Amino acid sequence: MEELELMFEDGEAVEPPTEETTTAGDAGWKDELNLAEFPIAALTDRVPDGQTTLVFEDRLELRDSPPIIRRLTIMGTHKHGLPTSLDDEVLVGLIQLTKRRSNFTDARVPFSRYELIELLGWPQSGQSYRRIEEALHRWVGVVLMYENAWWDNTAKSWVDEQFHVLDNVTLYDRERWRKSSARAGKAGKGSAKAEKPPLPLSSFKWNDVMFQSFQSGNLKQLDLELYLKLRLPTTKRMYRFLDKRFYRRTRLDFDLRTLACEHIGLSRTYAPTELKRRLKPALDELEQLGFLEVLTPEERYSYVKRGTWRIILIRGRRGAAAGEGVDACEDEPSELVEALRSRGVVAKAAQELVAEHPAARILTKIEVFDWLIRNEDKRVGKNPAGYLVASIRSDYQEPNDFRSETETSAAKKSTAARREEADRKAAESKAEAKASARDQEEREARLKAAWEKLPTDQRDAILATVKAENPGLSRWKKMLEPLCLAALEVKIRDGKLGSSQPLLFPEGDSA
Repeated sequence: MEELELMFEDGEAVEPPTEETTTAGDAGWKDELNLAEFPIAALTDRVPDGQTTLVFEDRLELRDSPPIIRRLTIMGTHKHGLPTSLDDEVLVGLIQLTKRRSNFTDARVPFSRYELIELLGWPQSGQSYRRIEEALHRWVGVVLMYENAWWDNTAKSWVDEQFHVLDNVTLYDRERWRKSSARAGKAGKGSAKAEKPPLPLSSFKWNDVMFQSFQSGNLKQLDLELYLKLRLPTTKRMYRFLDKRFYRRTRLDFDLRTLACEHIGLSRTYAPTELKRRLKPALDELEQLGFLEVLTPEERYSYVKRGTWRIILIRGRRGAAAGEGVDACEDEPSELVEALRSRGVVAKAAQELVAEHPAARILTKIEVFDWLIRNEDKRVGKNPAGYLVASIRSDYQEPNDFRSETETSAAKKSTAARREEADRKAAESKAEAKASARDQEEREARLKAAWEKLPTDQRDAILATVKAENPGLSRWKKMLEPLCLAALEVKIRDGKLGSSQPLLFPEGDSA
């Protein structure tokens, strides 16, 4: 085992603080909320050669504005590469050391590797010391690029940030210190007492962006004992993310792929079946420790459509988080809660639904629910409130014949407009028909008057012509009369009756 570092405070070398020597404030372990939201390291302790970038993103639904795409890009150096699962664990330890040293009042933190290894529960071995150094070197070189994904707790807004996690790290070489101490001891043999110089304490300094987030209170409580008990990197990553999201909630509902790939860090190439298989050990571990309630696969997963599943997670007895800091969209609008309660949903369930799901989804499901009630649909017959809750949690598809109030209103307006137009056209047509009939009556009256004024020989000539053209009608006076009048109209228009014939049609009335 390598020689252990000692802490150096007030000119004296002292043992690292133990649980008994820490102050009461040191017992509150912390986690930074941004670091818990997206993975900042690979899930394995070995990243493929040549890979220096990781990208994670999700879509954040907001209540009063359009959704935003949040993206985190992690860029490692060619020399040290991307951070790994153990590096992520070291970073958690550095946060605890900062809390212990200054309660987040000083960005530069003196520490000993011995203390950090003890805190993480690693074996005090040369391998652990080397692993700590590798992690620190990576965190100095790694760049985190947040796009709409870094929560500024002072501005209360998602912002863009690009920074190194640590600005610098100072590590004192124990072997070199031992040799220099030995030389100093030999040189001082002649003196009354040879003083051995103490080992200086190593230190690290947080980047300003990170430290400002600490100081703004963008922190939550972390059950470090539970975290260190977790065996799998997947479990540790899932625990930190869910521990944040369980703030004021007991039930979470995620798109399976978004949770597994963008917040846990599994490969996007996995099909849903493979994602479930790889999440199962982590879920089992969290269930065994009481952080999650035990659910069957049927309760855990719900099918949406081909390639799309949702995953349900319910907080267990050890899942109550006392975290500090709130997500951008964790306010509980009383209007939605009251809307759910007025439809039979109990207060607690209503609050959880509003906290866990986008307002747009809840409003849509309420509208569908009201439509089903009005139509006395059998789906809401036995337990209406239960159906409403399930429809929100599982994101039920809308019935094919459902029309939203907006659509219904637009359809009603369209129907009314079409009906009004049809009525208008019918009225116009009716008026035109009446006018046409009246004109026809007047025309027929004028023709009859003209017929009576015709000389007998002209009437006989017209009648003979009509009978010759229509031999079968010679006995039917009522059928011959309109034909004779039509023939008379033609002769008058053609001017074949002579100028002495009175004008049959007023000027401008002839066709």
